[in-house]
Amino acid sequence: MFGWLKRKFTGSTEGSAAEKHGDIMLGERDCHSHIIPGIDDGSRTMAESLKMLALLHAEGVRTLAATSHMFPSRFDNQPDDLQRGFEALERARDDAGIELTLQLGAEHYLDEDFVARIKAGCIVPFGPESYVLFETTTGAHAPSNLLDAVHEIRDRGMVPLVAHIERYQYLRDEEGHEMVEDLRSAGAQFQVNRTVGKANRPGLGGRGRMIAWLQARDWIDEVGSDLHRPTREGRPYAGDELLLAQRSG
Repeated sequence: MFGWLKRKFTGSTEGSAAEKHGDIMLGERDCHSHIIPGIDDGSRTMAESLKMLALLHAEGVRTLAATSHMFPSRFDNQPDDLQRGFEALERARDDAGIELTLQLGAEHYLDEDFVARIKAGCIVPFGPESYVLFETTTGAHAPSNLLDAVHEIRDRGMVPLVAHIERYQYLRDEEGHEMVEDLRSAGAQFQVNRTVGKANRPGLGGRGRMIAWLQARDWIDEVGSDLHRPTREGRPYAGDELLLAQRSG
């Protein structure tokens, strides 16, 4: 059951490409999930959250970072909001008898005000590393304040962790690779999403080629499920009631 997280995919050229580079697997700690119910586009109910916890536990995860979105104008969560939801999740986990350690974090969105929010302490680091997980726009142009944010996090004694770095188009060409090197030099670490289906298969497509490039340099620091649902893909869909309510709210 739930063998989809660890099963190797085989067949034709795609199978050989993944075998060459090695699929991305979850370890004992999953550093990216949307498991606190009802506050972003992740889990919608506590029952759904418990199914997600059971799924990950069955696959060997023993520590899970709950990294709900902090995304101004879309998911206007504050640290106190996340703390309340997290405490309720911990109680439900205990009642269900699921032996999985939870860590409270967040997936922060890097917009023009992110550095100001870092300075104001409106961030939620997690783990012994004091990771600050953040995402950016995925388009062709890098945010102008990307390195500023990384430096600000480091200057405050925390570790910048770039969420699903394989998604960012602006990092995939030669100039983008130079920026990755600059991020690395500035102290950033990199999280990628585990292999499910074709989207993240190392060496295949834009995301897969980026992952293979990182693998060749041993620059994958953390792996996350980015789990939003207790399903094979774990993704939310446009028809979901909560997602539609958040977008229209």
